[in-house]
Amino acid sequence: MSFVVRGRGVIRENAVVMIRIAAAALFAAVVPVVPGTPVTARAAAPHAWVGTWSAAQVTAAATGLSHTGFRDRTVRDIVHTSVGGSELRIRISNVFGTKPLEIADVRVALRETGARTVAGSSHRVTFGGRDTATIPVGQREFSDPVKLSVGAEQDLAVSIYVKQATGPATWHPAAIATSYYSTPGDHSGAASATAYPDKIFAWYFLDGVDVVNPSVAGAGVTFGASTSNGVGSTRDGNERYLDDLARRLLKLPAGLRMSVLNAGISANQLLAGGGTAGQNAVTRFYRDAIGQTGVRAVILWEGTNDIGEHPDLSPSQLIDAYLQLINIAHSHGVAVIGATLQPDQGANYYTAQGNRVRQAVNRWIRTGNAFDAVVDFDAVLRDPYDHAEMLPAYDSGDHLHPNDAGYQAIANSIDVSTLSFLVSG
Repeated sequence: MSFVVRGRGVIRENAVVMIRIAAAALFAAVVPVVPGTPVTARAAAPHAWVGTWSAAQVTAAATGLSHTGFRDRTVRDIVHTSVGGSELRIRISNVFGTKPLEIADVRVALRETGARTVAGSSHRVTFGGRDTATIPVGQREFSDPVKLSVGAEQDLAVSIYVKQATGPATWHPAAIATSYYSTPGDHSGAASATAYPDKIFAWYFLDGVDVVNPSVAGAGVTFGASTSNGVGSTRDGNERYLDDLARRLLKLPAGLRMSVLNAGISANQLLAGGGTAGQNAVTRFYRDAIGQTGVRAVILWEGTNDIGEHPDLSPSQLIDAYLQLINIAHSHGVAVIGATLQPDQGANYYTAQGNRVRQAVNRWIRTGNAFDAVVDFDAVLRDPYDHAEMLPAYDSGDHLHPNDAGYQAIANSIDVSTLSFLVSG
């Protein structure tokens, strides 16, 4: 098997473009492809913090629990780490709140099953040495470090008690995971699930978890819409493509491993934004991707919703947005890997005109030399007998989102096996 390395950032094998996605050395000497925005390598510092889990947040819906918010309730967010560490910290968001968010108590524990936690694992979380925190509208706040050792692929329960009414809540809908909220009162330290009878399929207030792990070189962020978010995968199965990729990266030697962070939002678009679909990609890119702890690269898979909702868009409009995101990332020393857009014939908003726009955008992603590297998700997912359709074996049923097998195929197409060649080459 032979490889040709272009700019030490891209491998071509039989014209399929693959990427290197591990280690700080991975992003050194990447050829700058947008004038005036060279990528500056950022080596991972020993004992540095790195993100292990994240969820991009949106504004409250017009109705429902996110709209009414919480009062005298404990939200138990269940999250799944991509890498472990010797200690952790959490990040609470009030970015889309309408009033200051008053946090009365927070605990973090290892999750056993459902809403139940491992006995004796609960740790109080403090903020600047205080048990409480008030987070202003539009802001996020990190906790103090918590001396809790967590493993890779570990389920955590982050229990957030709010005594005062929150008003409309900052949240991440379509979590593809089950969390819980309690009966009245502070049940943040309870190991039992008894006080948590109500399930929610969203994450509230929590938007990040970091760990200390010197064997991890940095974080990769999967940025995009519902496919990056994992829609179509099995709920609570951790079968999103980012989960599959994280498991592959864990098999690499120490120093080459990376965490993988989710910055997908269902219905999100590059150009238009608002409501529970989130701000447009350009507006939210720094907060949800570049601002993540230890970020080294972003896999950008976005544009399908723009085309589906607005098939009269010109390819150049999407390309201009991609170039803006690349410029933002490069100005902060972060590499951007472009992902081609999947086929979606049969989806509710599919049109022949939109498919022509998709094909033109994909040609530019593959050949425009703007990204530091490219992953061809279109080639992975399409039916070989009809390139406008997703292969049935990879289709979740809506002809737009992959199923578990499709997400695994996407993760497998990212060639982490060549990392040692790239680092040494």
